[in-house]
Amino acid sequence: MAVDKIIAITVLSGKGGVGKSVISLNLAIALGSSGLKILLFDAGGGDIAFLANNGLFDQKSDTPNISVIAENVNLYSALISNPYSFQDESDIEKFLNSIVEVAPGYDCVVFDCLTGTGPLSYTLAGLSEISLLVTTPDPTAIAGAYLMARALKNNGLASRAELLINQVESADEAASLKTRFDILTKKFIDCQFKQAGYIHKDQLLAESVLEQQPFLTWQAGSQSSRDFLRLAEKLSLSGGLHFETAFLKSQ
Repeated sequence: MAVDKIIAITVLSGKGGVGKSVISLNLAIALGSSGLKILLFDAGGGDIAFLANNGLFDQKSDTPNISVIAENVNLYSALISNPYSFQDESDIEKFLNSIVEVAPGYDCVVFDCLTGTGPLSYTLAGLSEISLLVTTPDPTAIAGAYLMARALKNNGLASRAELLINQVESADEAASLKTRFDILTKKFIDCQFKQAGYIHKDQLLAESVLEQQPFLTWQAGSQSSRDFLRLAEKLSLSGGLHFETAFLKSQ
């Protein structure tokens, strides 16, 4: 089996607790609501199945380890006992082969990646048209995003990475944070990143995590749900999902 081209988005963060997996899940659902067939690839250790309350849907596809979590959206949980243990090329090759096995037939793959830098993060970012670098207004989250930005720059992947700011009170706050991030990255790594968008702070979004309900299927119409739909529309229409990057073939 061969994959001639994978169209993908990788969701990254330099610090835990910024909402990376929640964003991956709801972005996949937002993309699926437009009619695209989406594979949400959990490469971060299994948080997505918990967040999506996978048992609620209880629908299995013909492919092992794949479940239906929303209309046009399937979840694949990678069988990785310790994602941080990826060290050599053989580990990466096995992982790439797992992508080759499940990616055909989907319009887009959304990779929910590990927190922090590492070979797996770089591999998925290298396969993707766009890498979304998630941060919140918290200073430690911004510092983590900067470290991830620096790692992407050092690995030649900065040109396809965009900043996504989560849990902001307003568009003005998002713009102010983006300006601060620009100053930081321009000064120390001589690089600036586009802003993919922002997600408003929303108590209902936090409750969706506790309720184990995908936010977009639970609170459609809220301000944050509109943010996810706007982000999905931007990614779909901006041309960002039409670059030719990843060409994989099974060995």
